[in-house]
Amino acid sequence: MTRPSLDTVIDALAADARPVTSLPPPALRATSTLVTIIVFGAAGVYLLSDAGALRELYSGREAAFGLEMTAILATGLLAITAAFFASIPGRSRWWRTAPLPAFAAWLILSGAGCYGDLVRNGASGWVMGESVHCLVFIVATSALLAGPVVWRLSRAAPIEPMPVALLGGLGIAAFSAFILQFFHPFAVTFLDLAVHLVAILAVVVVIALLNRRALGSA
Repeated sequence: MTRPSLDTVIDALAADARPVTSLPPPALRATSTLVTIIVFGAAGVYLLSDAGALRELYSGREAAFGLEMTAILATGLLAITAAFFASIPGRSRWWRTAPLPAFAAWLILSGAGCYGDLVRNGASGWVMGESVHCLVFIVATSALLAGPVVWRLSRAAPIEPMPVALLGGLGIAAFSAFILQFFHPFAVTFLDLAVHLVAILAVVVVIALLNRRALGSA
């Protein structure tokens, strides 16, 4: 049997080759994705939230509320951006830890707020508030955000999909928690905060497990 020449093999491969379109830089893809999330999130908040109840709840504590919201938003922005950079081979592994300081600040500020309410309200600071509704809100909102985010991330077909999925899941959960604050016109107790964290963890784990294969096989 005659073996085909190298030129014949190259010609055969070239005949079946499809044109490849280079992806835009990860910063640009992350920015367009974040803009989409922010626009739809802002529209939902503007149309459906109770701004008056929120102002009343945090009257006199605007600075603390602003810092907590900044930490939540920073977690979402950094996690989504980091997911796009982590999906590209050769990028610094620093991106995998980029959202962690903001996430830690979010937990500390939320815990401090719960402690302040406990001091002011006594034993009522330990009761279960609207935790079930918050869990459902975070999970449902994350489900809406997950589709476009994962689709955009899958375009890069990352070699290591798990870190990308974890970062994407954290970013999605953070944005869901950020939006939740505008529909949460009551003080958060420690039990509420624990349920929030369970919801966030559930979103991260589910997205990581379900989309690890989707990201890797795109």
